[in-house]
Amino acid sequence: MKKRFFKIAKLTFMLSLSLIVLTCCSFSSQKEKNSKITLNFFNQKPEITAQYQKLARMYHAKHPNVNIQITTSGQGGGAAALQAKFASGEAPDIIMLGGLPEIDRYKDHLINLKDLKASKNIVPNLVSGGISNKRMVGIPVNLEAYGWSYNKAVFAKAGIDASKINNYSEFLKAVEKLNSEKKKIGIDAVFGFNGADTNSIASVSAQFTSLPYNNNLVKAFKSKTFPWKYERQMKNYYDLVKKYNVQPILSVKYDPSVQDLFFNGKVAMIPQGNWIIPTLDGLEKGYVQKNLGMLPFFVKNDGTDRLLTGSSWYLGITKDHPKRQKAAKDFINWMYTSKEAENVIINEMRFVPATKNFDVSRLPDDLSKQIYRIGTSKNAQSPVHKQYPNGFTNQALGPYIQRYFVNGISWKELKKETSAKYRQLREIQSGE
Repeated sequence: MKKRFFKIAKLTFMLSLSLIVLTCCSFSSQKEKNSKITLNFFNQKPEITAQYQKLARMYHAKHPNVNIQITTSGQGGGAAALQAKFASGEAPDIIMLGGLPEIDRYKDHLINLKDLKASKNIVPNLVSGGISNKRMVGIPVNLEAYGWSYNKAVFAKAGIDASKINNYSEFLKAVEKLNSEKKKIGIDAVFGFNGADTNSIASVSAQFTSLPYNNNLVKAFKSKTFPWKYERQMKNYYDLVKKYNVQPILSVKYDPSVQDLFFNGKVAMIPQGNWIIPTLDGLEKGYVQKNLGMLPFFVKNDGTDRLLTGSSWYLGITKDHPKRQKAAKDFINWMYTSKEAENVIINEMRFVPATKNFDVSRLPDDLSKQIYRIGTSKNAQSPVHKQYPNGFTNQALGPYIQRYFVNGISWKELKKETSAKYRQLREIQSGE
């Protein structure tokens, strides 16, 4: 009987022990499951979606409990798509924002990033574009340059040395020479400006509206009037485009202007920035180093004009999901500080880095290195078109300039209507 009692007691103990082990394993498994995090990253630059996805996979490989879901919406629809996300209660964890007006719209959702390791390396000239109410809520995505992208091969055929173009008069002579020798050098027109795209129209306007603010983006964002200080130069350039562009100008779209007209040497110049580099080198490896150069718009025309340099996009982290904030911060820090991410950002995204810690000697082309030198200099000048009131580019500036291109509105009318719409939108959005 005693023997039987000990046998039963032993069996009961073993069953209890097994139950405890199973419970612990189940708890451990549940804890591990609960520790898995999915970060939602809202991207507004479709052309680099694949590279962001690659960075997400690389990060996940090192941090198996963190998944990063990239949602992309761009080509003019990004702002509306992001608003829809917040309206539906599905605020992303990481958001790409374009300019202070968009940052201002989401300021109550954004956390302060000042203490992030990534923030401490930002190129000083780019910091102000991510400030809201004296808080650093945005980190610049990259350093961009805006100006005239010219085809070196076309210039060479025309016997034009771009290094000797240092003022508007010399630029005009080059344009007229290119036009007079169109057949000889095999181009359709001097310019391939994509007049169908209001965003491109806005970036060109920044050449003339940025200087009055002396690189102060916050001042530009708060301005209640559209700056016309360099109106004469603005009109001169738009008239030049009207006269020497591929026609009909309003039918020229972004992709064909870059991939067909410019890449194939059908035009000599397009007013674009270094964001076209990945596309061009994607079409032909080494094309950028061999064929792409950039000239500034000669606005002051006193020998001090240089390419406008700044960042159109900033990354912010929302506070809508507190449990995911640390993971979002860690991912941002990794993107901006690790050698693995640096390799993708410089060699695959072809970004000119917005931070000082990346090795710029690794930039694959001389133009990108030149842009970095200009953008980090004390005389750098940032473009302000991203600081225009929300809706101004698509509702007013773009459409009015398009009408001017086809002689549907006079310059005087354009100026009057544009100024009124700018003031109206700014007053509405400032709440004053």
